[in-house]
Amino acid sequence: MVLGLILFASLLLIMNWMNIRLLYSGTYSRLQKGEKTVNLSPIASASGIGYVLGQVILSSFFVESVKTLMIIAVFSILSVATAYFSTSIHKYFYIRRNIEKVKQVYPQFGLPEKERTMIERKGEKRRKHEKA
Repeated sequence: MVLGLILFASLLLIMNWMNIRLLYSGTYSRLQKGEKTVNLSPIASASGIGYVLGQVILSSFFVESVKTLMIIAVFSILSVATAYFSTSIHKYFYIRRNIEKVKQVYPQFGLPEKERTMIERKGEKRRKHEKA
């Protein structure tokens, strides 16, 4: 029980550390601009699928209770989901603190859908006239 809590806390800390490291190294901005050097999604997907399959196979051989197997599966899903969502907290707090900067870059941020679509249409018309 204690080991599980330590591993869970370390998972959260590692995911947040990686998020901050990627944020300040400029990796996120390069990804948004489309400047990818290596496609890591197949590697990450394969490692995650391999972990889950390994956990299920080993649990099915060494655990006699289906209830225990289900608890392990739910705990694994919740721990990964919590770690994933904890990286979004950093973005949320940044937006809350710097709403003016965000609106300078994205003027339509926080507007209702009707107003956003009007701004997007005006931008498209302006681009068409500039090309012509």
